[in-house]
Amino acid sequence: MKIGFTKLAFIFAASFVLSEVTIANTTSVDAESKTWNFRVMLDDKPIGYHTVKINTEANRKTVHTQASFDVRILFVPVYSYEHETFEAWENGCLVDVNSTTDDNGDIYYIKSSQQSQQLALETQNGSRSLGGCVRTFAYWDIGLLQNERLLNTQTGEYEVVSVTDMGTGLFAVGDEQIEARHFKLTGDEITIDLWYTREMHWLALESVTESGAVLRYLPERLADYAMETES
Repeated sequence: MKIGFTKLAFIFAASFVLSEVTIANTTSVDAESKTWNFRVMLDDKPIGYHTVKINTEANRKTVHTQASFDVRILFVPVYSYEHETFEAWENGCLVDVNSTTDDNGDIYYIKSSQQSQQLALETQNGSRSLGGCVRTFAYWDIGLLQNERLLNTQTGEYEVVSVTDMGTGLFAVGDEQIEARHFKLTGDEITIDLWYTREMHWLALESVTESGAVLRYLPERLADYAMETES
């Protein structure tokens, strides 16, 4: 049976991170730590989690992303996905990335280094170098909303994308709701709906797979975001 969300899986996993959603902040003089935890749903059925942990010190961020999906039909496993990424960012640009992915038995990897002021990538498909300010499908990074290309941290492809501002409205999870900004990101064979709080903190995402199933990243508790908005 064709599940049809392999391409979406990488993009969501590359985004940064799902069991229960909390936002944890710990701040020192110049350091801050944040964690995003999401439930991953396929047609409203839980299939896994996505977690992103970011440590910030001065102009440098280190990011650890983990995602795990397990799709079953009548208790029979039909699709699995495991992804882990370590990234370093400076002044809003990606300067280092290392990732490993097991996409239902297909193995991917990325290793990077800095060469002649470019980000040099080694992947299972060969090597390439990217110049300028490179960004990924990292939805916590609102700078991606302004970029025309984003790095796929599963395959190493540099994807052409466009983003449309869909306006502001209420976003609901169960009986809870919060005012949110809605954006639509489109690219080659992908359309992803993204929601952010008024302060532009990543809140949720949604997309439709090739087979027509709806894939969602949802927070467990909107109250955590509401408290952050009010503070």
